[in-house]
Amino acid sequence: MRLPTADEFRAAVSTGNYQAADRLLGELRSDVEAIWAAAGVEERRLISTQVVELLGWARQTVLAGRAHAQRKLIQLTRHGAYIPSRLENAQLEFEG
Repeated sequence: MRLPTADEFRAAVSTGNYQAADRLLGELRSDVEAIWAAAGVEERRLISTQVVELLGWARQTVLAGRAHAQRKLIQLTRHGAYIPSRLENAQLEFEG
């Protein structure tokens, strides 16, 4: 059994379109609730497994993206420390 909108949700998460992913997650929830009501015990177990796998994948993907962005930010900060600033020749006065 394939979950409706799951592929669209994966595509949105993969591309970092979290606004669309959030919207699709709501649609996915509605789809799963509709399928769940008509499903038997075996089908429910399969649906549950698919949902857990999908959400686990989404979590890992988002965390990996955040880690990558954090690493880039750290590198930019390091590089920025060695780039001459416009304030290099400015005089600063401190009170107190």
